[in-house]
Amino acid sequence: MRALVFDPEGGLRVAEVPTPQPGPGEILVRVEACGICGSDRQLVRGEGAPFGTSYPVVLGHEIAGRVEALGEGVSGLAPGDAVVVHPFVPCGQCAACARGEEHLCPHQGVLGFTRPGGDAEYVAVPAQNAIRRPDGLDPAEAAILVDAYATPYRAMVSAGVAEEEAVLVIGTGGLGLAAVQIAKALGVPQVAVLSRREDAGALALVSGADEFVTLADDPRQAARRLRRMAKGGVGLAIDTSGFADGIDFALDVLRPGGKMVTVSMPTADTPLPLAKLARKGISVMGSFGSRRADVEELLRMAAEGRVQPDVVAGRRVSLDEAPDALRNPFFGRDVIVFSAP
Repeated sequence: MRALVFDPEGGLRVAEVPTPQPGPGEILVRVEACGICGSDRQLVRGEGAPFGTSYPVVLGHEIAGRVEALGEGVSGLAPGDAVVVHPFVPCGQCAACARGEEHLCPHQGVLGFTRPGGDAEYVAVPAQNAIRRPDGLDPAEAAILVDAYATPYRAMVSAGVAEEEAVLVIGTGGLGLAAVQIAKALGVPQVAVLSRREDAGALALVSGADEFVTLADDPRQAARRLRRMAKGGVGLAIDTSGFADGIDFALDVLRPGGKMVTVSMPTADTPLPLAKLARKGISVMGSFGSRRADVEELLRMAAEGRVQPDVVAGRRVSLDEAPDALRNPFFGRDVIVFSAP
C-alpha cells in the first residue's frame, strides 16, 4: 500500500509499505481521510517527537475510515462500518488510567508516532479506539474531530468553560478555530480571538467569534475592547499557539481570578510573570490530548450541527499532494482524502 512516511535520514516521502494485518484485539481500517496536524509538522521539522517514536514512521493521527477486517477476539464491529479512530492508546494499568485520566497516561502510544498512523491506505488500530461515525458526517470533517476539536474540548471542559461569560482564544489554526466553535456550543456568551494573522479575521468570525484582535493592533486599545466586551475582564483564555506575546496580552485582559489553559507545545520555553499571576490570582494549567468520551461527544455535537467542522477543514489534498501541504500550511486543518476503491 502507499503511505506518507518520515524519518530524519530519508525525509518526508510517499512510499510503498506492507499493508498491515490486524492482530488480536485490533481492526484494519481502510482510511478515507486523515487530518494534517501541527505536531506532524513539528516532527518533520525536527522539533521533537513523543517518547517512543520509532522511524521510519507512517504519519497521521486524525483518522476516519471504514472497517476492512477484524482481528481475533473483536466483536461489536463489522466490515464496512464507518468509524473514526481515537489516536491515543493508554496502557490501562497506571495510576493515571486508574483515575480515569487515560489521556495523561505516561506509557501511552500515539498513532502516527509510536505506531503506524493513518496517512496511508490502511491502518491497523486497537478495536477499542474505533468510534462509530454518524451517518451523513463527511469523513474529512469527522477526522479532525478526534484531535483538532478534541484537544481544545478537553482543555476547556477541564478548565470549566461552561461557567464563563467571556473566553479568549489565542491562535487561529485548526485548534483555535475549533475552540471558538466549542466555546459557543457550550454556551459561552462572548468569545474573542487573538491572532498574529490579520487575514484570519473572517474565518474567526465565521467560526462564531464576537471580537477579533491581532498583535498588530494597538495593544491598549485592543485590551480595552475585550475588557468592554467581557464587562471587566475575560474569565478564561485558551492558548493554542504558544507565542509569548499572545500569552502576555491574555494575562492583561484576564479578570482577577481568571484562568489560562494551554494546549500548545512550543519548542522554546515561555516565561510567565509570576508576580502578575499572584497579584491577579490567575490560575494557569496545561492540557494534553483527549479522552475517548470527548470524541464521542464531539461526534454528537457535529451530527446535531452544534459545531461545524466544515469551517475548520482546510484544503483537501491527495496523498501525493500531502508532502507539500504538510510543509506549507494554510488556514484551518488540511486533510488528506483517499479515493474509494
